[in-house]
Amino acid sequence: MTALGDYKSASPRSWEQFDLHLVKETPDLASLQSKLHFLTNQPTNQPTTEQEKMLIIYYTVIQRFTHSDQAKYNLYSNWLLWLMGKVSTPFSYIRPPAILVEKGHSSLCSEQAYLLQTVAEGEGIRTRSVGLNGHVVMEAWYENDWHLFGPDLEVVPLSYKHGVLSLDELAKPPQLIHKYYKEHGTKVSVKSFVDIIASREDNSFSSYPRLVLFEWKTNVLFHFEKAALIMKWVIPLFLLIIGLGVYLQIRKKECAV
Repeated sequence: MTALGDYKSASPRSWEQFDLHLVKETPDLASLQSKLHFLTNQPTNQPTTEQEKMLIIYYTVIQRFTHSDQAKYNLYSNWLLWLMGKVSTPFSYIRPPAILVEKGHSSLCSEQAYLLQTVAEGEGIRTRSVGLNGHVVMEAWYENDWHLFGPDLEVVPLSYKHGVLSLDELAKPPQLIHKYYKEHGTKVSVKSFVDIIASREDNSFSSYPRLVLFEWKTNVLFHFEKAALIMKWVIPLFLLIIGLGVYLQIRKKECAV
């Protein structure tokens, strides 16, 4: 889509579980959350577990989005962020889930991870975002441990015997991490991934030393974007008021003469 306020959505990669019907069925964040609430609260003989809920949410999100770095503001949707993007591209990226869902179906890993967090927390699941040396995933807390979900690369360490592997299980042995990421040709530094995934600290958003710069920038840009959504109207109004004031002063001087 390239209409006035929309961004350019990309076609799915050959292995992506993309569902165009789902895009049409969920044109905004509210309809997506409503569908997820319906799917995760189906009456059954046994109550739905947190893991079952999380898998339903995860598979729905990966079917709703494709990968692209074109989820950006344009001149019509936000002239200020579009202009700032000419100086540095990250300024123009769309991060709020509501805008991502409403305006298209493509985004980067960090955007998809945050969207997955948003809808999962809407169903009462505790989450966090984690940076993995430039790649971003999210983790969900249930059964007394964190569990990794990577929507952009469609990676979830799922074992038929044990369900979604916990961080402890995933970090031992390290070959497991490589197993789940190698399918898409990702250049994985197994040691660095193990160091982060195996950490028992909250290594999301700047609390992990090696990720401070990366996550700090992400947070700053996110808050700048929120401010720009307001400033795109405030700045023209301010300039209009100044222009009107100057015009009235000129007219006043002309009348005095």
